[in-house]
Amino acid sequence: MKIWLDFCEPKSITMLRPLYEELIKEHDVFITARDFDSTLFLLKKWGIPFHNAGSYGGGTLVGKLRSYTERLNDLLDVVEKEEPDFLFCITSPEAIRVAFGLQIPNIMFNDEPRSYGCSALTLPFVNKVIVPKPIPIEWYLDYGIKEEKIIQFHGIDEVAWLNQNVFHPDPKILTQFGLEEGKYVVCRTEPTKAVYLIDKMEPHETLLTQILPEAISISKDKLTYVIITRNEEQYAYLNTHFEDHIKNGIIQVHRGMDNLAAIMYFSKMVLTGGGTMVRESALLGVPSIEFFPLQTYPQEQFLIDNGFPLKHTKTVPETIKVFKQFLSYKRTNTFERIGGLENPLKIGLKEFKKMKSGLK
Repeated sequence: MKIWLDFCEPKSITMLRPLYEELIKEHDVFITARDFDSTLFLLKKWGIPFHNAGSYGGGTLVGKLRSYTERLNDLLDVVEKEEPDFLFCITSPEAIRVAFGLQIPNIMFNDEPRSYGCSALTLPFVNKVIVPKPIPIEWYLDYGIKEEKIIQFHGIDEVAWLNQNVFHPDPKILTQFGLEEGKYVVCRTEPTKAVYLIDKMEPHETLLTQILPEAISISKDKLTYVIITRNEEQYAYLNTHFEDHIKNGIIQVHRGMDNLAAIMYFSKMVLTGGGTMVRESALLGVPSIEFFPLQTYPQEQFLIDNGFPLKHTKTVPETIKVFKQFLSYKRTNTFERIGGLENPLKIGLKEFKKMKSGLK
């Protein structure tokens, strides 16, 4: 069979890479990718061929709609030529629309039903969607999807690439960034161009400009703070704002980083403005702070309830308080607990085999 994988965000590469490596053993697989955040950067680091199809619409609703229509055309051109028999993706409105229009069987992974636009444009049209059980199924049913299309699993998406079968961190990776194990903090800015933050923050903004000076002042150990930005505006702004700290080697600012899970694994702590990273790091036993104005999400609460080191904060003072507490945190090995959770990719492959047999 010819299988199509669509990567529209960095997480797609991280999560679906093990799936690609399994599928390529028996099938012809091709990849389409959207130019968003560090997606193309990570694909080029990986070194496999892909079709560059579409780009991010930016921080306006008009821009998002225009990029949606343009990406539909880009994907249609590729799919007409490649003629895939099956699609795997993570909540890709354009890929699912093309698959629906051309009647291409598909499986989608989704752990963000809060993302109204993407969920509304995909969930009613998928064949099967694989979702974490901690998220209430009603959050999906509200979009009009039939319950029999939903496959729940006991765990979170991050188990797919952070289990002992595929995750083998090597501290040698730190040398290229001049980092030492346990002597740096990984930081991630907020997704300021996401729909839910467009009216709350400017594209270049991040609370890290307030958090890091205080964190640096209260830490007795000399730590390096590695910032990974989400857009060019943040990257340019932070390089200027923290110019002196960067010159002194206290802060690094990166547009993207390959093997980020391994880099977080060897860190002292992780500070992030929401997203996948905080679940990755907490799952690996790294003390993790998610500073974000919205409520704690079910996956994060699942990790908290199961004893993983994660805290959700909403204000700078609260973040600094937890940061100070985590400075003395003693880490434990969490791989045994990870092994007790379900892997969504294994469920996806099992469902794919069932669907494939029905296509013959």
